Amino acid sequence: MKAAAHLLLLAASAAGAEPVRIQVLGLFRSPLADLQPAGAGPLIVETPRGNVVLEGRATLRLRAANAPAALPPGSRFRLRIPGKIDRDYHGALRVQEDGAALALVVEMEIETAVASVVAAESVPGAPPAALQAQAVVARSFYRALRGRHSRADFCDTTHCQFLRHPPRAGSPARDAALSTRGLTLEYRGRAIEAFFSSRCGGRTRALAEAGWAISAYPYFAVECASCRRDRRPAQGHRVGLCQHGAAAMARGGAGFRQILAHYFPGAEVR
Repeated sequence: MKAAAHLLLLAASAAGAEPVRIQVLGLFRSPLADLQPAGAGPLIVETPRGNVVLEGRATLRLRAANAPAALPPGSRFRLRIPGKIDRDYHGALRVQEDGAALALVVEMEIETAVASVVAAESVPGAPPAALQAQAVVARSFYRALRGRHSRADFCDTTHCQFLRHPPRAGSPARDAALSTRGLTLEYRGRAIEAFFSSRCGGRTRALAEAGWAISAYPYFAVECASCRRDRRPAQGHRVGLCQHGAAAMARGGAGFRQILAHYFPGAEVR
C-alpha cells in the first residue's frame, strides 16, 4: 500500500501537480465521520489494524479514538459528519485525533482546490471573466499563505477560503480554473495573498483603512462603479476583489486581466 501511494505521488509530481493540504469539516469538531467511495473504483484505507477495502456503498466509521487512517493520492471519496453534512473530495486523506475530535486533512491538487473555491465563493450567475478573476485570486491566496494551520496549510471555512464538492468537468467553475491554470497575481516578483469580498459599497479599502498590516502588497483603494450605482451596503471587509463589481465589469465586456488590474493596481498576472 505504501509503495502504491509513493508511485501515485511520483506520477502526480511528473504531471506538474501542486498539492495543497486543507483541513475539512473541522468546524463541526466531531469525534465521528463516515467514509465512503465517491468514484467507480474501491477505496483502500490504511489503518493501524490493517487495510480496509470499501466498495460500492460500503461505509467505514472513523472515530477519533481509533485514528490514524489514510487514503492515497488520487482517491475519490465522500466524508459525512452523521446527521450534519457530507461532501465529496478528490485527493489523499489523512485522519488524525485532535483531542476528542477528528482532524480530517485532504491533500488535493491546487487546481482542484481553486475550482472548488470558485464554485463555492462566486456570485451566482457571474460571467466567465469574473470566474476567471476569482480563480486567479484563489490560486494566489493558496500559493502565498501556506501553513495557516498547525495540521494543514488551510481550512475549508471563510477563515481561509470556502469550498464544497469539486465541480464537475465542463462546469463554469472548473473551466475558469483550467483556463487560468497556473496564473497568479504577483507584486515585486512574489505571489500576493489576494483577498476578496462580496460588495465594496462603491470603493474598496487600502490595508491601512482596514486596520491590517499583513501584506507586502499595499492594497490600494479603488472605485467600483457597479457598487456605487447600486448603493447597496458593503458586504465583507472590502479589501481586494469586489465580486459584484467584477461580475459587472465582466458583463460590460472586461476580461479577467482587466478586472484584476482594476482591483489590484500594480500587481501582475504571471
